[in-house]
Amino acid sequence: MAEQGVFTLGHGRSYLPWRTLGLTGLTLVLYLLLGPAPETLVLDREAIAAGEWWRLITGHWVHGDPQHLLLDTAGLFILSLLFERSPAWIYGTFLVSAMLLLDLMILLWLPWLETYCGLSGLLNALLAGGMLLLWRDSGDRLYLLVLAAAAGKIAVEIALDQALFSDTLWAPLPEAHAFGLISGALLSTPLLNGRLSRKPSQFSG
Repeated sequence: MAEQGVFTLGHGRSYLPWRTLGLTGLTLVLYLLLGPAPETLVLDREAIAAGEWWRLITGHWVHGDPQHLLLDTAGLFILSLLFERSPAWIYGTFLVSAMLLLDLMILLWLPWLETYCGLSGLLNALLAGGMLLLWRDSGDRLYLLVLAAAAGKIAVEIALDQALFSDTLWAPLPEAHAFGLISGALLSTPLLNGRLSRKPSQFSG
């Protein structure tokens, strides 16, 4: 059987990646309706301690300015395609688990950080998970090189205390990018055991 592309189903039928379009559309709609960094939705340390737990999820989906929004939604669209064919519950579990693990790392290891918003940390989790599972299925080390390059970029950004390719109103947080990469790798680890047997990944597109 010929390998299916991202936008094809069996027998050559085409389809739209509705899950990916829905997530990117949700991000854009939130910004259009609520504006930049809505006070009630950003990840806020004091508010979370006071019981506003929804911020652990919503903080990842709101953005500080149009450039921040466009960079993140473009990344979300591309990386979400890697997971488009996975069962919705698996992808949903991965997303929620990555967000909560990332939140935990931010709250524990960045005690000076009061507020945070944006998808960039979660995008790095998707990148790590996607690259590792594509490597599992194909054995192609190119995916590991992409992951290593991402880790190297983040290390340089942390050392310089600035982002290499973006300049947004809310200063980028390379540490959150690192936490996202670690979260994605940790969440994918249980699925990597089948790599040598070349079992199809539930995640890869």
